[in-house]
Amino acid sequence: MRPAATKAAGKEKSSRRKGGGGGGGAGEDLLTDRVLSLRARLHDALSLGLTRSDGHGAKKWQSTDAGIQSHALKAVAPFLSCLSNDMLRLPPIKESISDILVLLEGALQTKNVSVLIQVADVILKLVSSIGNSIRQYPIMEIVRPLSCQLTADQLLTDISCARAMNCILNSLVTARSSTHADIWQALDRTNAVASIVSALQSYTLDVHPLNYLTELISLLTIILWIWPSSRYHVWSNCNLMGKLAHYCLATETTVAAKVLRLYAALALCGHGAMILLKNEVLMAKICELVGTSHPGSTRIEALKLCQVLLRSSKGCNLLMTSNCQPIVEGIIDAMSRSDDKTLVTEGCRTALLVLRYAGNHHQYFWSNAIDKVLYNILTGCCISSTRIHQTLSHEELFNMVSKNFMDIHPYVWDILGYLVVHCNDKHFTARKGQGHMHALISCACLLATDVMHKSSPVKFSKDVQEPALRAVLMMLLSPNGYILSEASFKLSEVVPCLGDGYLSILLSSLESNTMRSVTTSFDSFKIMTNLMNLACLVLSQPYHNLLNRRNPVDILSTIIKECLHNHIHVTRSKVTSHLHFCFDGSSCCCCLSEEWEGENIVLFYGLVVLFNLLKSTTLVCVHCKRKLDVGILCHTCKDEYTEGFLRVLQCALCQSLSSGQKLYIAHILSLFGLYGSPSKLGGKMRSALDDNNELADLEIVLSDGQSLHAHRAIISVRCPKLLPSVKSLLGSDGEVTDERSKPAYRVQMSDRVDSRALKKILEYTYAGFVMVDDDNVKPVRTLAKYCHLKPLQDMLQKEQPRWNSDYPRYDLAVALGAAERSFSDIILEAQSNEEVKCNHGSCELSTPHVHGHKIVLSMSCDYLRALFHSGMHESFSDVIRVPVGWRALEKLAHWFYSGELPSITPDCRWKNLGSEEQLSHLSSYAELSSLSEFWFLEGVKEESLEAVASCLGSSTAADAAVEFVAFAACLGQWEMVEAGVRSVAHLYPRLRDSGQLERLDDELLDMIRTEYVRFSQHGGGR
Repeated sequence: MRPAATKAAGKEKSSRRKGGGGGGGAGEDLLTDRVLSLRARLHDALSLGLTRSDGHGAKKWQSTDAGIQSHALKAVAPFLSCLSNDMLRLPPIKESISDILVLLEGALQTKNVSVLIQVADVILKLVSSIGNSIRQYPIMEIVRPLSCQLTADQLLTDISCARAMNCILNSLVTARSSTHADIWQALDRTNAVASIVSALQSYTLDVHPLNYLTELISLLTIILWIWPSSRYHVWSNCNLMGKLAHYCLATETTVAAKVLRLYAALALCGHGAMILLKNEVLMAKICELVGTSHPGSTRIEALKLCQVLLRSSKGCNLLMTSNCQPIVEGIIDAMSRSDDKTLVTEGCRTALLVLRYAGNHHQYFWSNAIDKVLYNILTGCCISSTRIHQTLSHEELFNMVSKNFMDIHPYVWDILGYLVVHCNDKHFTARKGQGHMHALISCACLLATDVMHKSSPVKFSKDVQEPALRAVLMMLLSPNGYILSEASFKLSEVVPCLGDGYLSILLSSLESNTMRSVTTSFDSFKIMTNLMNLACLVLSQPYHNLLNRRNPVDILSTIIKECLHNHIHVTRSKVTSHLHFCFDGSSCCCCLSEEWEGENIVLFYGLVVLFNLLKSTTLVCVHCKRKLDVGILCHTCKDEYTEGFLRVLQCALCQSLSSGQKLYIAHILSLFGLYGSPSKLGGKMRSALDDNNELADLEIVLSDGQSLHAHRAIISVRCPKLLPSVKSLLGSDGEVTDERSKPAYRVQMSDRVDSRALKKILEYTYAGFVMVDDDNVKPVRTLAKYCHLKPLQDMLQKEQPRWNSDYPRYDLAVALGAAERSFSDIILEAQSNEEVKCNHGSCELSTPHVHGHKIVLSMSCDYLRALFHSGMHESFSDVIRVPVGWRALEKLAHWFYSGELPSITPDCRWKNLGSEEQLSHLSSYAELSSLSEFWFLEGVKEESLEAVASCLGSSTAADAAVEFVAFAACLGQWEMVEAGVRSVAHLYPRLRDSGQLERLDDELLDMIRTEYVRFSQHGGGR
């Protein structure tokens, strides 16, 4: 073979020389004699089995002889070893690689074990040699047969093929979605995941080598990471989850590290994360693996898993409740390992995620001297060994950090920001002789003011500017008096250096960036930076005379409106690169915790500045600057402002904004006398105060003898402090009733209770929203404090919204519970033959039912309101039979008490439900849609249709969808029928041939046929 190969190589080189500069190009010079010789030898070997089917068509490997296959495969490795990256773009090399792929595809059809092992080794060599260039080739031609080999149940080939497949998939992690779809189709058709799961379940150390286990775990990990559809088959398999936990708990650290990596991929599914978090023994082990007694590689994998589990507040609570001390100590130690940069980085990332949430874990971080750890990270790589235990002066620290920026620094500022904004006086107190926190505050403030200073010689990148400014802003929002005063003082020292006109410069820059034509794009980063600078200045010291110099309210209002219309949208992840560190895989089935300040940080900073500017404004109209005796808006401007910007803000409270953004909007509105959180359900309940004395069961007697009527069901949920601690019946007997045979209760108010204030409190209790004049603010505030209405009290006191506090949501669902004082006066009974056990008091009803309240039901349902007031026999009945099933009734009750109809999440759990179970869920919405027409349930029909439409299609089984079409048609819900028809129309030929459409009548069949024709005409059938 060698002489022939050398001769062929010489021919090729000679022909290239004769061709001159025609098609070879400079790149052809890369093909040395050695490369050409090895290529010629490869092609000699390939020619023994490589042919074209018709002489000039696509190449195929025809030989089934194991000797020839082995000989060709042996020629591949030397050729690949001599290739450089520059050679990979040359046509001759590309042709050779394509031929190798044809060989691999053909050789994978063999049953010969030694050949299959050779094939797997060549695939590894090929992928590792050409890297991401593999995407240029028809890689699917070897993925399909390689996937089939994974199910062959041959130990030796399984190890090699798993390793080869793992290598291929890792090179395709960032490939196009269409490539991912093709690969998953191949894996799904060959039941590759099921085969891997089965192999892992049957693995025993006595029979199988350890590398068999590690290769299967690695392959399953990359599959779980890329394809969300694969995760259900792992987390729902109790046997497998038990095996994996055993491997993690009992085996050596190399296996444990691989299992941790698999867990991280599995936890990208919300259901998978919950399965892991609820295994207390496993979580304790994982937190132990974060600790100091384990190798750095294992600790890194444990930290990465924790990062995925900490994506939600629920995950944080479950992880930290039982394991707070070991995990915090492990994180602190990882952050302190200056000799292992990767470990420090992962420790910082984990700390950043866990500190986003409020909780007792903050105290553990402070107890472990987190401020000293952060200080050491900033100085550790720059300070000399002789000064390592000394605290630098503030100027020295600032100079060191500003001139020696490192990738780890943004994490330090983010961690510091979360620490200070959640820090109360018990977490941290100023300690003599320990100046690390003071040094960090000073350094952050110096960095922030240096960013503000236009003439500063240091030009910071976005990765420095935003985290440092944000840390200072969070210091100024800190509930800790020491931190707030130190940051304010430090800024007040350096702000004068910026000059008196700096605020005007900021406002002018903001104005020029927002008052522009539609065709001109906004400089969003500049707007964000200017707003952050302005927020720091306004928070550090009040600017009472700012309105006299120009009108910042109009500028800020414009920015906020542009953000709400999505014309200005900036996310932190687009500004700073240090947040791109986790969750590279696709998340599924989970509700990730959004940052409290929301996705659009320009909107948040604009709201913070506006609230604090308005809060510091007194006795001057924010619109026309006219001097006032009271308030911040004159009568002339009030109507225009109320219909303009304030209406925009009120509408924004109904949008999908974060808690922080909504809280600041609510607090801004409160400065104009509008207190609370408007909601549709609250609006309905508000009318119960005026015209429902018949259903009232609570009398509030004022000092002047006037009585207010209320409803215990609402008061007990919204303002329980108004209920009597001891029930005082209107009569003296043990069970005295009023003229309607219903118990009635009385609350006698003290002389000190202001009647107007009490009426406002009641209005807020019922509606969740109330208007309070400036004259009534003080008495309402006093009563709000007594009633423990903290959100209302904070707004009346013009308090800054507390970071990470929840936006108050109007919800009466607590009243549905089985508590003693639920005050239920009506039962809704489902149309069902099921038997249920009721835990509600002494109830003996065995059919599915809900204990409700007439006042709540009547406010949302015209039919029930008319029934309760009709005086007919049914109006006195304790039970109303609702013509829907139990599942529909549960959803209906939720809608009555929360204002929202529960929807179906088309996640992996839904997709893997049986057809009957899916149909049961879908049918309940059809029942509710039908009921809404007779009971006049506003919005239920639309919400039901939206819920059904969201999960019909690929996530719902075809036979369930077909059955649903028939069910919805029987109830006359034709919009739902049309949605169902659209979801199955593309499957019409298969459904017709399988006989699944025989249960439908002619009208429904015609609808599906017509929709299929329309689908095909628009190219969908191709």
